[in-house]
Amino acid sequence: MSEDDELAALREQTSHGDRIDSAAAKEEQRGLVEDILDELEAIEAGEQQKTISVWDGHLAAFIRALEANPDRMEDVGHALQRQLDLDEGEVDRSDILRLALRLGFQEAAPDEFEAVREAARKQATKGL
Repeated sequence: MSEDDELAALREQTSHGDRIDSAAAKEEQRGLVEDILDELEAIEAGEQQKTISVWDGHLAAFIRALEANPDRMEDVGHALQRQLDLDEGEVDRSDILRLALRLGFQEAAPDEFEAVREAARKQATKGL
C-alpha cells in the first residue's frame, strides 16, 4: 500500500463522526440495553412470554422437513452452533430457530445484538 493509500485510509477512518457522534451512539446503545433489561425483567416476572412467533410458510416447511430428517436437522443445528462458536450438542426445533435468529441478528445488526449480550451480562450480575 502506498503512502497516499495509507493516508486516504486513515482519513476515511477518522472522518466518520466525532466525539459527539460517538457519545450519542453510546447513549443510544445504553438505552437499548435498558429496554432489553426491562423486557427480561418482565419475562422473569411472568408479565411477558419467552416465546416469539414468525409467520412464514417457507420457513415452517423447512423446519418440518428438517424434523422429518433428523440427520439433516442435526447437521443444520451443528452448523449454526459452529458459526456462533458454541459447543456442538443435541438440537431440536426450538434450538434451530433460536440459533438461526441469533446468527442472523449478529450478522445483520452486530451493534444492536451486542446490546442483548450486554443486557444478559447485566442481568446475570444483578444482585451480586
